[in-house]
Amino acid sequence: MNKRRKFLLASVLALQNSSFIYPSCRKCFSRVILVSKRSNCPKCGSTGEAENTSYRYKLSLKVAESNKLFVITVFGSCLDTFFGLTATDLHKYLQNPDKIPETPDNDTAQNLLRKAVETCFVGQTFIFGVTNFESQHGKGSDFSYLYACADHKREIKALVACQIILPDP
Repeated sequence: MNKRRKFLLASVLALQNSSFIYPSCRKCFSRVILVSKRSNCPKCGSTGEAENTSYRYKLSLKVAESNKLFVITVFGSCLDTFFGLTATDLHKYLQNPDKIPETPDNDTAQNLLRKAVETCFVGQTFIFGVTNFESQHGKGSDFSYLYACADHKREIKALVACQIILPDP
């Protein structure tokens, strides 16, 4: 599927979630359900062994562009460079901290990870490649849809991004 995207330069105000990875279907990237030793995708029906489940990043951020607020959820491997490893590898690390000497327990590791993500993202400005603008407000060639969305009943508009990059200084 060829999705068009718009780019939004915005500053991160806060994290919206504390879990940054989810078990993912290899076919459609939806969240899979892990039951016993099996995984099942409710969207496409794909099944597999739970131990072979892949994971994807999902980072939800409250951002500001000018005086408009948005919640942008960034999915996928575009976050690999920010985390330093794939979501599947991060999951393995968090599930088996005792395999690496002097690694904190799982709860402590999760808390440290959340604080590290806050430190790295909150207060920073990024360029987001937003992909769901057309499905919500029709086709357009500029970001007027963003302003209309943000002003509509003072709601904070939820956007999906498949790309996040640091602006070139």
